[in-house]
Amino acid sequence: MNEESLQAENILFFRNLDSCCQKIAEQTGNQDIASWKNSDYVKLSGLLYRKTKVHLGENTLKRIFGKVKTSNRYYPQKATRDALAQFIDFRDWQEFERINSLTIEKAPAPRPQPLEVPIQPSRKAKHTLKVILLAIVLLLGTSLWVYLKSLIGDRDIQLLCLNPNGISPHSALFKLSVKNNAKIKRSEYLIDFADGKSVKKSFSADLVNHYYEAPGRYFPVLFHYQKPIDTGQVYLQTKGWDLIAAVEHDTTRVYPVNSTVLQNQKKVSVSTTALIQSGVDTTKTFFVSFANIKPTTISADNFELNVFIQTSPSRPGVRCSQTDLIVYGENNFHSINLIKPECVVWSNLKFSEKQLDGAKDDLRPQGQDLRSGKQVKLRIENQNAHLFVDNREIINTSYKIPIGKLMGVKIRFAGVGSFENFQLNDLKTKESF
Repeated sequence: MNEESLQAENILFFRNLDSCCQKIAEQTGNQDIASWKNSDYVKLSGLLYRKTKVHLGENTLKRIFGKVKTSNRYYPQKATRDALAQFIDFRDWQEFERINSLTIEKAPAPRPQPLEVPIQPSRKAKHTLKVILLAIVLLLGTSLWVYLKSLIGDRDIQLLCLNPNGISPHSALFKLSVKNNAKIKRSEYLIDFADGKSVKKSFSADLVNHYYEAPGRYFPVLFHYQKPIDTGQVYLQTKGWDLIAAVEHDTTRVYPVNSTVLQNQKKVSVSTTALIQSGVDTTKTFFVSFANIKPTTISADNFELNVFIQTSPSRPGVRCSQTDLIVYGENNFHSINLIKPECVVWSNLKFSEKQLDGAKDDLRPQGQDLRSGKQVKLRIENQNAHLFVDNREIINTSYKIPIGKLMGVKIRFAGVGSFENFQLNDLKTKESF
């Protein structure tokens, strides 16, 4: 390819890139890219990741949008170009470039026509023609306005919870917020209530009600044709440590256990007798969750948690002696599963957007036998997570999207189990949970 044709190709590429950037700006609601500040690029970075699962930092976006001037125009990689195109609802960059190029290429110049002596219309004919043209323009404009108003995309629909805050149990009422109150087929939209129950419910009516039984902070997800398009929040608080038991495969109910004896004690536990009295069939696999859910000003991205944990001894219905440590934030949560080494296939790990599954990822370090009790420390500093068991580091990882202020903690056991000397402190302010 000679230099002239290469230059022409680059000009066309950057015209397409500028067009793509402008369309992205229109979707964010701030069309004037020249007035963008750093916060606008940070916001766009989050929106891009939410929709495409591709992380583009604000500095990269500044180079793409021309905010940062360089000697040569920045040429994004293919994965970056694809993410930009997908954000404005194209399959990839190639599809966007093919369609958009048709609108920016020069049309061929028309051939000159032989001169003809024009026939001058009469004044009455001119007036009639103007009226007809005006009527056509008004008709087309009205039709276009009606058509554009009827177009509803996934970004125009939000999931709203009318009563997100409460205590357990709680009936949460959900509705769809639709731009311009446009008509949609509500049965196409499904909601996953994010409380461990696999059944998704459709919006067959204007409102959907769901019964949350356990305290915690939940992030229900709205789906359109199996595609997640929005996330809501439900927040059920406790007064100190609360105790809920559940039996595996029984999704119809949970078993609240009288937890007054748990308060103001260094060691938190429950006896098998108390579980049986609450209706739990301890011959089956059952789970016990200790939850302390309350809003704080502690950063869930900068804290240290220390606790001594002892999991359930081997017994009928309990083979893997697992424990789950869950830390809730404003916008997401962290979750760590520690389990006997032979059961590590059932383990999982989650820090904000980062998720790993023992069925497909190597989580052998989380194979920890805590039946005799061990000291566990979780330290998260500037979104870098470290987990220690008996002062030995077993997890060292990081995540990109902060989850905000600490909103509660949950410790769950398969079987009975106990914990003591629970401490959680903000690394910067030293505030205690």
